[in-house]
Amino acid sequence: MNFRRTRPQQLIAIGSVTIIICVYSVTWPSGILNQKEDQHASPATLSAVQEHLNIVRYADMVRWERNNQTSSSFWASSILSDDRRIYFHETTGRDHLNLRQLCAVESTAKENPSRSVQIFFQTDHVNVTSAPFELVLKTYPNIAVLLINAKDYFTATPLERWYLHGVWRKSPYKTEHFSDYIRILSSFKGGGMYMDLDFVTLKPLDADIFRNFVPEEDNAVLTGSSFHFQKGHPIVRKIMTYLASSYRPKEWAHSGPAMMQSVVLKYCRKKLPEPTYPLFLCPEIRVLPKKYLYPYTFADWKRFFLTNVSSSDPIFESYAVHTYNKLSKNEPVLVGSDQLYSQIARVHCPVTYAHALTDLEVDFF
Repeated sequence: MNFRRTRPQQLIAIGSVTIIICVYSVTWPSGILNQKEDQHASPATLSAVQEHLNIVRYADMVRWERNNQTSSSFWASSILSDDRRIYFHETTGRDHLNLRQLCAVESTAKENPSRSVQIFFQTDHVNVTSAPFELVLKTYPNIAVLLINAKDYFTATPLERWYLHGVWRKSPYKTEHFSDYIRILSSFKGGGMYMDLDFVTLKPLDADIFRNFVPEEDNAVLTGSSFHFQKGHPIVRKIMTYLASSYRPKEWAHSGPAMMQSVVLKYCRKKLPEPTYPLFLCPEIRVLPKKYLYPYTFADWKRFFLTNVSSSDPIFESYAVHTYNKLSKNEPVLVGSDQLYSQIARVHCPVTYAHALTDLEVDFF
């Protein structure tokens, strides 16, 4: 993440982080996330430190649930099947998050302290010493890190053949397409709300509003960068069938926004995906107007790096904002400035922001 510091505010930042830690220590139900695995756990389980930080292998979770071996209701239910969970996928194969990705996870956990916030990694470990990752996990006990083996995760699902056939590995968009597929696979396995790792959450994501929805990103244009479906929703099976039977490795959007628009319109027998909230486009499918998550279109991504943004700007009415990392990743966030991105990060991901502000060894991130 390109965080650049403009002026020292270390004491304010550290004080803010201390307050956040204290608040979240008392708001999350005691013991829900930090119970130890029982005596039947595999000898290959993770270290005590990783257990304490709510880091777990997905394969262990499946085995525990199958054998009724875990004593923790959180691990048994909220991880494997939870319509209220909010989940992210790190799909490059790295064992850590950069600062912008960490801000996405932290802001979501901060604004939704009573909901499970899950981040999936395709590794057998995570580097919690990277940036302020460990401190974020300690501060927000509603965050869980799930480690998956991708091959095992796709096994015995409608998308297994797509994964094993491997055409996607030769695509110029292999990371993007893998992300398109695995986010839907997670919805199929457990339901919940998916978000890309380039969001910043600004308000609590009301579970009544953000339920069984697809969002409008631009006028009459749907996207798959965020959505919610309850486990077992019939449209998820429709999406899985589409993905399994229709893959175009040279088309960036085919299995992402284009797929979402096509499947939703066919499922609902509509020609245009007009916003419908609070009504339904068709039974149990809402289209959320862009003001809820996309106050800016992708063409407006440079607005995040402006200063002196008006208080009437649509971003301040939004529940979260998509920062379009594919376009904005090389634009520096000036920490300590009045830049819009800096302002929202300071408020909504204070631990991540404080790290960028107080690291005196470098002045560029």
